[in-house]
Amino acid sequence: MRTEFDVERFKSTIQSLFTQKQGEMMSAVIHIGERVGLFAALAEHGPCTSEELADATDLHERWVREWLAAIASSDYAEHEDGRFALTPEAAAALVTPDFPGSLVGVFGPPITHREIDRTVEAFSTGIGMSWDEHGAHTCHFQAAMGAAGQKAFLAPVMLGSIEGLTDRLTEGITVVDIGCGAGVACMVLAEAYPNSTIIGIDPSTLAIAEANRRARQAGLGNLEFREGAFDDLDGLAGIDLLLTLDVIHDLTRPGAAVRSAASCLADDGIWIVADIRTKGGLEDNRRMPMLPLFYSMSILYCMSSAMSEPGGAGLGTLGLTEEVFGELTAAAGLRIVQTYEHDVDMTNRYYEVRKM
Repeated sequence: MRTEFDVERFKSTIQSLFTQKQGEMMSAVIHIGERVGLFAALAEHGPCTSEELADATDLHERWVREWLAAIASSDYAEHEDGRFALTPEAAAALVTPDFPGSLVGVFGPPITHREIDRTVEAFSTGIGMSWDEHGAHTCHFQAAMGAAGQKAFLAPVMLGSIEGLTDRLTEGITVVDIGCGAGVACMVLAEAYPNSTIIGIDPSTLAIAEANRRARQAGLGNLEFREGAFDDLDGLAGIDLLLTLDVIHDLTRPGAAVRSAASCLADDGIWIVADIRTKGGLEDNRRMPMLPLFYSMSILYCMSSAMSEPGGAGLGTLGLTEEVFGELTAAAGLRIVQTYEHDVDMTNRYYEVRKM
């Protein structure tokens, strides 16, 4: 390891640090733009001037003008002769919720002082924050993180790749999504397979409230949501299809959760698990383009959740490797039949799990 000070490396370090700060500031600006409707309005009315966009949104022109400059300086909008227009790519990512890879809703409110103070405290106590403890804004952000991938990938690609499963879903089976969050995947399946019964379960009171709100709005009669965790699966025997999407690495007791999943699965049942495409430790994952984001997310959310009880396993965002999950499933009498990776969902690895 180096010990000698390098002036050029110092310059690049300073630049990198300011880039991190820039990301923090721009995340807030993007959130504000979504919240006041500027992205949608710019997609609809652009190319336009700041005056025209302010008139269309009934917002103050000076603030709109500065926001447009910030967005254009980041190349999310083009600027020519005083007129602004969202790039087609930014429009797809920030205005079109059903577009694969969409980030609509991902830029929620910035981390609060309360969350920062609570995380600082966790460095001393070892006890992190549950997802629910973050508050309602994080519930919406969490749902948005996986929404595009679940809509574009789960039913048409992932479930469709398992022989006979689409036919069973069409005829009507029981599907349980454990750790359903705000219910995005449940709603996708309830709409696609009206003869199947879809049950979403999540320990977060806030997430279940949001899921129920969405279900009422959609008017889906084959869908219900319950507050609960893996321990509550004991009352559900013979589940045909169990889903666990980006959840295992967040759990304080992943081994116990996998055993609960095994106990409730029908003999011919299928468990689909999605989790991050991690390879292990820091150096193993160096080629991941969003590695700093994953570790930051882990400290603030995923590992924090996995350490939110004394003795928590603390896997964190990048902790559930294929090897770790293989050990957990084998110990519970389950086997990983196949693993799937697909360009539509570049973040996750999918596992098809069945009884031995």
